[in-house]
Amino acid sequence: MRSGLLAIVCTVLFVWDASGQDEADQAKYELIRETINFLATDKAVSQDTAFRISCETLDYDCFKQQLSSKPIAGIDRWYDSWRSMAATDEAALVALRNQVFADIFERPGKGYRKQLAGYEGYISRIEGLLHPPVDEPMEQIATDTVPDSLLNLAESQSTYPEQLTDQNDNPEKEDTMIAYLALAIGIIALIIAARPILKKKEQQTPVHFGLPEQLDELAVRMKRLEQKIADSQIKDEAIASLTEIMESVEKRVVELENSSKV
Repeated sequence: MRSGLLAIVCTVLFVWDASGQDEADQAKYELIRETINFLATDKAVSQDTAFRISCETLDYDCFKQQLSSKPIAGIDRWYDSWRSMAATDEAALVALRNQVFADIFERPGKGYRKQLAGYEGYISRIEGLLHPPVDEPMEQIATDTVPDSLLNLAESQSTYPEQLTDQNDNPEKEDTMIAYLALAIGIIALIIAARPILKKKEQQTPVHFGLPEQLDELAVRMKRLEQKIADSQIKDEAIASLTEIMESVEKRVVELENSSKV
């Protein structure tokens, strides 16, 4: 049971670490996109100053396809170089940014780009990609976002050498917890399995829709007999018939009560 809980915690931590990697990959993609969109505003190398990469984030196939029209002179070489750089964390993203800035600003004759109208906005967007609103490393953000209860659970389940002997000497407690857990799971499974059977039985329970009509018919017959009682010649016959009907009604009610209990 302890190993199972540790496995769950480790899985959660792994998922959050993968989330941090996804953020780094997205930041790299957007950094390259912003750089190429900025270079498109440079009339010295761009055939279309209104060109913009409009692909979804991380869709490199679309990115490459939109660059196939050669909107910027020699951009394929730089795009391939920037994409090949790894970006696993903030430090790697900073290295990528420094390399990009060196390629587009620091090469001989490229300093004029710092005077372009879109320069300040480009720099601001790049810094926003490297430094999210919470100014912490991406791995720390992922770790801090994991609920404290899970981290405490992992710490509480850690086995130290001095505790191992005590745990081995008293395995009944752990076995009891496992038994309770198995019992709870079994009860839940039993309830889930029984629901279709109970529902089917409810659907099969007969409903006596004809009972009100039968009672109405008996009431009519009784009224007719009451009228006959007024005639002294058939008084005895009417009383006998009335008694027979009442016994029939009583018998019918008993049968319906018994059938409803089944």
